[in-house]
Amino acid sequence: MNQVVFITGASSGIGYALAKELAPKGYALALAARRADLLDILCEDVRRAGGDAIALPCDVGNQTEVKQAIADTIARFGRIDLTILSAGIGGPTNAADFQADKFQRLLQTNVLGVAFCLEELLPLMRRQGGGTIAAISSLAADRGFPSSAGYCATKAALSTLFDGLRAELKAAGINLVTIEPGYVMTPMTESFGKMPFMMQADEAARLILRRLERGDRVIRFPLVASAFMKLMRILPVSLFDRIAAKRRPIRVD
Repeated sequence: MNQVVFITGASSGIGYALAKELAPKGYALALAARRADLLDILCEDVRRAGGDAIALPCDVGNQTEVKQAIADTIARFGRIDLTILSAGIGGPTNAADFQADKFQRLLQTNVLGVAFCLEELLPLMRRQGGGTIAAISSLAADRGFPSSAGYCATKAALSTLFDGLRAELKAAGINLVTIEPGYVMTPMTESFGKMPFMMQADEAARLILRRLERGDRVIRFPLVASAFMKLMRILPVSLFDRIAAKRRPIRVD
């Protein structure tokens, strides 16, 4: 039986690129995202490439929709061998005009969206004897930066959650993998302009799949950006604050 892969955020960005990379390799793909029209097109592309796919319209921030998407996957394919939780959103955090509802929106998708999936997937994978769950965090999890503090906080929460669960679940045959990319060209980042060490989504997808196959538990890339963010993480607060202040001054209008 072909391996079954469940991907959230599959209609664009890294999730879309992962589906395209897996399609000609004979996987059965369960593709979840909010935009049903784009999912339908992607499923047709997968089938033409020799794979099998179902479209699962789903907002990961809605627990009921997550439950239904995973139930539909099991009804069709009977199991889930690999999950890649790629759904995520970004958005600025304005320190001069902080709004909790904007932060809540980031939390709902980037953190609770993963938690809702875990609640369904972990019992399922225990019953079937194991599986792999990978979630796309970010190098931004290493430290909060001006104008992106909310996004950084949600990715830090996600990476820490997986760190804390990984060892315990390994004993049950469930592999947790944290994926922390730098800048990848996606609809979410295309408005940023030219960014350092920017990767194309298909290039990122190929790297992720290679390292999943290798058995990595934390996947950080690209190398130089990863090293830079590790340095930022260990900087003394006084030095980091001086650097951060120069990056983007806060202005009250």
